[in-house]
Amino acid sequence: MLNIKSAVQHSVGYEGAALKLAGCAGLSRLGLFLCLVLQGFASSAQIAEPDPLFATLEPLVITLTGPFERIDDERDKEQEYEGSLSYVDGDGSTVTLDARFEVRGNWRLDPSNCSYSQLWVDLRRGQLPGTLFENQNRLKLVVQCRRQDRYAGYIQRELQAYRIFSQLSELNFDTRELMVTYVDSEEEDSTRTHSAFFIEHQNRLSDRFQMAEVEANRIEVASLDPLQGALVSLFMYFVGNTDFSLVQGPPDDECCHNSKLLTVDGTYYPIPYDFDASGFIDASYAPEPLPQFKLRSNRSRLYRGFCVEPEVFNEAVARFRAIEDDVTAMVTERRNVGFVEDFFETLNDPRDLERNIAEECR
Repeated sequence: MLNIKSAVQHSVGYEGAALKLAGCAGLSRLGLFLCLVLQGFASSAQIAEPDPLFATLEPLVITLTGPFERIDDERDKEQEYEGSLSYVDGDGSTVTLDARFEVRGNWRLDPSNCSYSQLWVDLRRGQLPGTLFENQNRLKLVVQCRRQDRYAGYIQRELQAYRIFSQLSELNFDTRELMVTYVDSEEEDSTRTHSAFFIEHQNRLSDRFQMAEVEANRIEVASLDPLQGALVSLFMYFVGNTDFSLVQGPPDDECCHNSKLLTVDGTYYPIPYDFDASGFIDASYAPEPLPQFKLRSNRSRLYRGFCVEPEVFNEAVARFRAIEDDVTAMVTERRNVGFVEDFFETLNDPRDLERNIAEECR
């Protein structure tokens, strides 16, 4: 459990802390802590404005050119493939950037799950200043798995999940919706156009917030920021995702599983990603929940958060309640309307909240 006094000292240690304290004057130590956290890294926000690529929710139309048929045949994580990225700038001119593509992922990399590989898109730093992709030399591209329309739906739901979390915490991965035309550079007349989205790289996120990345495989629960941890855990319960860890990474890899850590002054802040195994996405290729969770399907929910002080848990719940109208307005797809309503019914019923979430903490 993060010590309240040290948390306050940590929170006010940033440049501009006096402004924070002025807005939270007259509160108890615990109230001051929660007020500072609620204001959300005020001084860091001065340097954490979104980059040009992520400054709007408008979909971006791009063309990627590369040997995509070979990429999908080989699925070799050690291989880099030359190509290009192009888009139409605000003045109507076409901008073309050199690109390299690498396959990524694990579950979606299996061709029995996805016909098309998930990709890293690497851009040349020297070509980026003054373009829409300034500061974005490495991006994660979430690729539509197969041609069928339902796979475009999975892309839209996963993008919604990222955007919902961004309303809960300022520490989140920026995303940009895309419509991508893939032009195969080795196969004549081989093109496809599909939904996709970009996710900013962890390096850029850490730079924007002036926080350090974490290379350790495991951290102690007590070193997690309690509010950020509770927000991520409650969000994972909301989307129906048990496939994550906030403190342990896969063997021989950095922490954590389907969340990344940033740190400052010995405190760790998890940022979630990769929600395709969740009930909210409900992807046909998603793995079943682990047997030990005793869940019927990914549409069943289980809270896997760590226990925190009641005031911190209540703050996480309050943040979710504050965005209920926005979330229900955003989620209009019939299959998920009831799924979202069930979550907020649990959240707004004291007995259900206690039994299904608070008492389930670890």
